[in-house]
Amino acid sequence: MSKKDIDIVAAGHICLDLIPAFTIDKPVEKMTDVLVPGKMINMGKCVVAGGGPVTNAGVSIRRLGVKTELIGKIGDDDFGQQILRWYEENEGHFEGIKMVEGESTSYTIAICIPGIDRFYLHHCGANDTFGYDDMDFDLVGRARLMLFGYPPWMKKIYENTGAELTRILQKTKELGTTTALDLSLPDVDSPAGQLDWKAILHNWVPLSDIMVPSAEELFFFLYKEKFLEKKDQIKANEAVLDLMTVDEIATMGKDLIDMGAAVAMVKCGNRGLYIRTAGKERLQKMGAAGCNDLDNWADRELWFPVYQEESFVGALGSGDSAIAGFLSAFVRGYTIESCLRYANAAGSMNVTVPDGLSWNKGFEDLTRRIEAGWETKEMQIDEPGWEKVGQFWAGPANKGKWEE
Repeated sequence: MSKKDIDIVAAGHICLDLIPAFTIDKPVEKMTDVLVPGKMINMGKCVVAGGGPVTNAGVSIRRLGVKTELIGKIGDDDFGQQILRWYEENEGHFEGIKMVEGESTSYTIAICIPGIDRFYLHHCGANDTFGYDDMDFDLVGRARLMLFGYPPWMKKIYENTGAELTRILQKTKELGTTTALDLSLPDVDSPAGQLDWKAILHNWVPLSDIMVPSAEELFFFLYKEKFLEKKDQIKANEAVLDLMTVDEIATMGKDLIDMGAAVAMVKCGNRGLYIRTAGKERLQKMGAAGCNDLDNWADRELWFPVYQEESFVGALGSGDSAIAGFLSAFVRGYTIESCLRYANAAGSMNVTVPDGLSWNKGFEDLTRRIEAGWETKEMQIDEPGWEKVGQFWAGPANKGKWEE
């Protein structure tokens, strides 16, 4: 087995993010108040940066003081060159980023209108042909933990009931490396949106030690009909998440644990984070980056509300940043409560900037904010069995030891 001299490898979806700034000085209720056909819209500066979970989560983890490498695939085109230049100028060289002749580089144009939820114009590019043979398993074998991000936006990865990612996760576990899996919501009307995602997750989740999806993604994959029903009910400026109950989210956390995950952290946007964990027997099989205190991590069910952000600019990359905060604390051996604090701290800082990275001033900055008594937003859970404990809500399945 390789020497574990890397803390985390972030692999999977990579793209170039193009984020034009809207200069709007009045409240906006709906998208068509701004995006009017035939109208020229004066815009601010366009932020151009590496994007996708490989960048947003991987680089954020590195900036939080964790030794990190990246694995991804780009094309030999202008956007690919721009991604490499961005890495070299901001982070240095990553040997796991491969430029492939004849491929096109993935890009995302993020439309972030103040006061309205963001939407994306996305080209998958080389991500669609990424597969097992594009993985650098030397890097994976040297890592304590491998995070794989956004497989629903990677065609070869999700085809054939997810067989390609199943092979990647199996190999990663054979190398003794802990696995973490982040998901993404496909276009409901696209070919990816028509797949049997529940069957795919039944292949992936048992090989994933840590699951870090969003509530909406998970709801679509596990309860598609209910997701579509709620989607039809939402009003302007609402999201499916706004109509989801605590019980629905908690049920999905249990579903992931029953499928075989050790830790299921569900990102719930401005409602915070839900987490459910398995018993000690499963936690002991997590690999090189296992839980430091099994009594603290086993059989837990918690909800942690978001911190009060200083300002709100946009939510692009906030889920990736929350994952970065969580995993950066996790590989340091922190308690489950502290990992949730760092996850929410990173996510709350992310929404104060237009991109997914410029918020990051290091792990010590998050520590200072947390230790200064950062207040969480008010949240009430009325479902039976939940109780407020400090800043946390403890669920009916919470049986483990609280931090000291």
